[in-house]
Formats: sequence, C-alpha cells, structure tokens
Amino acid sequence: MEQQTIKHVATVRILLLGDAGVGKSRLTDLLARSEDTPTPSTRSVGDVWWNVQVRLHEYPSNMLIGIPPTPDWTSSSSPSTSTHSSAPDQFPPPNTCKMIPYFVEFYDLKSSLRLPREHRNRLYRHIDGIILVYDLLDMRTHDNLHDWLYQPLRQICRYRHKRLRPILKRRHVPILVVGTKLDLLNSRRLSGTGKIATQLGTDEILLNCLDLNSFNEKSRNEMKLRKFLNNVVDFKQYFPIRRS
Repeated sequence: MEQQTIKHVATVRILLLGDAGVGKSRLTDLLARSEDTPTPSTRSVGDVWWNVQVRLHEYPSNMLIGIPPTPDWTSSSSPSTSTHSSAPDQFPPPNTCKMIPYFVEFYDLKSSLRLPREHRNRLYRHIDGIILVYDLLDMRTHDNLHDWLYQPLRQICRYRHKRLRPILKRRHVPILVVGTKLDLLNSRRLSGTGKIATQLGTDEILLNCLDLNSFNEKSRNEMKLRKFLNNVVDFKQYFPIRRS
C-alpha cells in the first residue's frame, strides 16, 4: 500500500440497524478491532448521538466493480416503475492493482437517546452501507429489520441517485445481514425464502460477538466482510451525495 497522509484517506460510513439488545455495540467492537486499535478507546470517535468506531480497510483498485443487485421486493408505497441508474453495471479494471486505504466508520445509535428525525435523516444521506443485526434467539428482531430499513433507504434514494427511485429496485446501497448469539443457539429456526438476506440477495453472517476470532484472516466471515466493504467503497465512488 502506498504511503498516504491521514488527510488524504477517504472515509466510508456504515450504519448498524436493529432492535435494542441484539448486540450492535458488541458487533461494532468486533468489526472495528485490529492489532493497531485493540481497545474501543483507541478506535472510537466522539459523537453526541452515535457510538462511532473506525477501522482501516484496504480496497483493491483494480477489482471488477459492480454494485450488487438489491432485492425484488418493494415498499407498498413505492411506484411500480423503476428508473435507470447512471452508473454502469460493470467497470473495466485498470492495468495495475494497488491497495487504496479507506477509513470505515461504523455508526450505532446510542440507545439511551431519542434522536430527532432531522438529525437522523442528515446522517442517513451520507451512509454508504448498512448492516442489519438481529438476535438468533428472538426471530421477532429479524422480522423487525424490514421496518428499520425503510427510512434510511428513503433518504439514500433521495440524496444518492440522480432522481427519486423506487425503494429497493435494481441497484442500491450495499447491505450485510448479521445474526448474533450463535453460541447460544441450539437449532436454526429460520430457513428458505423467509430470510431477509434471501429477500435482499445479500450475504448473511452468523456469529458470537464475544468471539474475537470471528473474523480471522481468510475465514469465511472475513471474506464476506471484505466483499461487503469493497462494495461499500464502490457505492461511495459511483453514487456521490447530491443536493435535493
């Protein structure tokens, strides 16, 4: 990786969504943890409303870029017709590969605070990726993810595309689904088309947030996370924020 000063390193923002108590804060600790930032105090960014932790991600500049397709299901209030995105489906890779550093900020709303809608929406329009978190022991938290996703997607539709777009049509913000408390689960309770990850057409990770080895290098979880973070960088590059 080429040497760069901190002021030249771009930042992507990822929003964690899910019910209280599903393990979003512990998951954030796990996602942002590294050898250089072993404790939350070394990777946390002060914010009144949000718990924010930061990690460094190396993005391969010559990867074949294509934002993953979004789900076919739409909000009942969404129009039935879709508009064409200005970003091509694929972008040819350059001749050489270099690793480009990006700061990744993980945003988890502080449960003790009731954030005004205007403040919440102001962050949503800057979000480059979403992680949906649910408790494997309580599948109601899984069903509630549809409700958590609706308002952030409305703001992303408005500010990250050249025109208003139907909710969850064709290509959209990268999404990753995470089920927590795997160590306490005796049997899998959800399968098939009922899973939100299946509906979204995205990856799902099941883990124990207290296991520091959950994202070991070259593990399946680490590969899914790296793929997701690469898609997040793609989204930031090809769907910049626009003014309404």
